[in-house]
Amino acid sequence: MATAREIQRRMRSVRNIRQITKAMELIAVTRLRRAQQRVIAARPYSAKLGRMVAEISAHTTGDSDEVGPAHPLLDIRESKRVAIVLVTSDRGLCGALNGNVIRAAMQHAASETAKGREVSFIAVGRKAMNGLRHAPYRAFADFQGIGDYPTMAKTSPIARAAIGAFTSGQVDEAVVVYPKFVSTLRQDPTVMPLLPIIPAEARNMDPTFVPSGGADDQGEFLFEPSPDALLSAILPRFVEVQIYQAILEAIASEFSARMVAMRNATDNATELIKSLQLGYNKARQATITREIIEVSSGAAALGR
Repeated sequence: MATAREIQRRMRSVRNIRQITKAMELIAVTRLRRAQQRVIAARPYSAKLGRMVAEISAHTTGDSDEVGPAHPLLDIRESKRVAIVLVTSDRGLCGALNGNVIRAAMQHAASETAKGREVSFIAVGRKAMNGLRHAPYRAFADFQGIGDYPTMAKTSPIARAAIGAFTSGQVDEAVVVYPKFVSTLRQDPTVMPLLPIIPAEARNMDPTFVPSGGADDQGEFLFEPSPDALLSAILPRFVEVQIYQAILEAIASEFSARMVAMRNATDNATELIKSLQLGYNKARQATITREIIEVSSGAAALGR
């Protein structure tokens, strides 16, 4: 049985840990609010840009069997090589968030491998690279240190890496696996198609879109300059926005998961302190009882 001094030392250690977890919880709460605002603000822009891509693609001169796709990023070809952009956090202490995302990416990679396709990764975040260290897949690009509040300039190299691999023929398809922020208590691992861009799917990203002829038809777009020129400028931007949105979702999910994990750790530390306090009281009472018995025995022996 542990002595009272040993229990007291452990209680002091647990109290120090509780102070740290409580401070980390409060920091996560503060940062979550700002990250959540950024996610909510970016979603409508991403959705409207998807609808714009679909509308412009419908007015281009390409996409016929003779002419071919209007832009290389629209080129749908036989998929033999797949790239997975795996988005995780740089730091830990956020529960099972990174583990769930990496597991979803590995499941998708296994399903693609079962179809006879070659799988490679673009790792975003230190935890992604650590998760791929013992996996049977290679990462041809690695991005770390993006920060808690990244800008498009910080995330666009990731999109350029995916675009370069696709246009050069290194990969035939690309997807993004990231934790989608749903609520404070829920972050869903999500697999989102990235390349090639399919205009019909891009249009469906806009929840306000109503098919032409519907009751709420919003009319047609007028293009200046030509649709082909606009498409060449907008498609790379669309991929950058998709990556940027996925990273914002991952950051908000990270802060949310860390807040919950640190709150649970603080509560567990409080319960452990209560349990140790009971053990300390019992050990102290046992020591006092033993000393009383020793004094009484000594007095009785002297009385003889």
